[in-house]
Amino acid sequence: MDGRANGAARPAATTRRGLLKAIGAGVSVTALGTAVSTAQQSDYWTVVALPDTQMYAKNQTAYATDQTRWIADNVDAENIAFVSHEGDVVDHGDDDAEWQYMDEAMATLDGTVPYATVTGNHDYATLWDRQSSVAKYKEYFGPSRYDGRDWFGGAGPSNGDENRDNLSTYQLFSAGGYDFLHLALEWEPPGAVDDPATPLGWAQNVLDQYPDRAAILTTHSYLRDSPKRRAQDLQEANDIGNTGQTIWEDLVSPNDQLFMVLCGHWHEDDGETYQVSTNDAGSPVYELLANYQFRPNGGNGLMRRIEFRPGGGSDAPDRIQVRTYSPSTGEEQTDSDSQFGFDLDFDSRFGSSSSETPERTETPETPAGPSATFQQGTDGYSGTTDTMLRAADPETSYGTAESLSIDGSDPEGSGRSTQVLLRFDGIIGTDAGQVPPGSDVEQATVTLQTSDEGDGAAIHRLRTDWSADSTWASLGGGVQTDGSGAVSDAVAETGAVGTGETSVAVTASVQAWVDGARNDGWVFRPLGNNGWDIQSSSSATPPVLTVSYTPSDTTAGDADGDGDVDTDDVTRIQRSVAGEDVDIDRDAADVDGDGDIDIGDAVSTRNLSGGDQ
Repeated sequence: MDGRANGAARPAATTRRGLLKAIGAGVSVTALGTAVSTAQQSDYWTVVALPDTQMYAKNQTAYATDQTRWIADNVDAENIAFVSHEGDVVDHGDDDAEWQYMDEAMATLDGTVPYATVTGNHDYATLWDRQSSVAKYKEYFGPSRYDGRDWFGGAGPSNGDENRDNLSTYQLFSAGGYDFLHLALEWEPPGAVDDPATPLGWAQNVLDQYPDRAAILTTHSYLRDSPKRRAQDLQEANDIGNTGQTIWEDLVSPNDQLFMVLCGHWHEDDGETYQVSTNDAGSPVYELLANYQFRPNGGNGLMRRIEFRPGGGSDAPDRIQVRTYSPSTGEEQTDSDSQFGFDLDFDSRFGSSSSETPERTETPETPAGPSATFQQGTDGYSGTTDTMLRAADPETSYGTAESLSIDGSDPEGSGRSTQVLLRFDGIIGTDAGQVPPGSDVEQATVTLQTSDEGDGAAIHRLRTDWSADSTWASLGGGVQTDGSGAVSDAVAETGAVGTGETSVAVTASVQAWVDGARNDGWVFRPLGNNGWDIQSSSSATPPVLTVSYTPSDTTAGDADGDGDVDTDDVTRIQRSVAGEDVDIDRDAADVDGDGDIDIGDAVSTRNLSGGDQ
């Protein structure tokens, strides 16, 4: 990825932009001669930036594998949260041997830490030519590489051009109690932010989708080392793309959540520099260049260790400390462009800490009077049925899963949702432990064990048949709250949910079932993209339904007065509706309380008798 001026056709600008100091209280820029002692700060986390690896791939040297092996070996000790490759993965975009070398090197990170790559100008089959083939990059580092990785958000844009589709990606990760978004944009990303069919517009849409996540952008060509300024001239052979300056003006500066830009490519001087710029909102943005390809051995394995140190600041509470280190040689460079830092307030710049667990929903006090409790495996009860419907696996049944997730985007970033269905059968009746038909339900509560906090759910009473074997596809694309699949109005909405016990009030639903409506249970539909995980009836902590009630003087549906509600009562009511002269308790038979005995009362009595189970 030669970041020197691309011949006479791309003349280098001669003006110089000085270092922009951060404006406003609580922000400073400092160049250090020594590293901050890790003994003093043990709670930092790290983002690693891998500069251009093209010479390692070309010469098949061990430097790239040394880098990724060091990352994998130190992911816990250094609390490495993310790794970003800055482009020019290889030197010759059509050389299989180079791609295979980098594939093996980067595979060391698989299953160990979230990471991303971006295209550089050398990653195309023809240098500098975006319209030439990028098939090798997509084969080895396209979206399919990250299948099944829950931190991988997605790729785009997609317009039917196989060569140019899905070259930009995004990733989601959390560290230090904060939630982050990483944008990995192709070399000199084309388009306009108001056109989602282009890389810049796609990136804007991703930012809009995650407005509460602090964001890091990596793109190959952005900041130059000499003159120190953002790139102002396109190098792409067909003039297709945007310069670093345009990326700043159109994407970075208007979006306050973008606090850092990482890049490689340029090496007019020594291939590294940084600046702090002030965005449209008056916030600092840290722009870092690293590219060591023209140093001995293509860089000797030098890479950036970007450490986020809570409480480590001097002029502000916290600090981002940048170190330049080679795992191959053990060298740590200490010049002012290699080791430096920024003081800032993490809470102010990154938003509210995600470590602040949402308040748990407290279990309400149980009213005085009779109550009934239903939990799978307790006191002989075995009537709980639950499952998960997953759009990403529409034919898969989750009826025996021990953990169920309610999520608006599963896999993360896909936009495909999951729903949970839950039902307690046999809760209405005249046997001991059941809620008598016709009772006034004072309070009904479902208590769930939350194993992973999330955005919670809207709970709707179901109106459709289902079983533990039901799937997303078998229910026609999940359950719709259209009045047919489920009632349109939610019984309850949980809001954000913390770990531990979560209680949901479902009094209206249980009252409807006591009054003769069919008990199909509930559907839990997601309120957001942060999935809420609960323990199922197959787990060691099944859901619990607790119902407090006041029994009626008359047992609804007990038309023959024998003390229970069964098929004999259904038959007796049907005969009465048909005009036969039968002995019937009219108060008990009038289940809906409208003063008439009709077919609706017969249906309700059938439901109360268990005929719906």
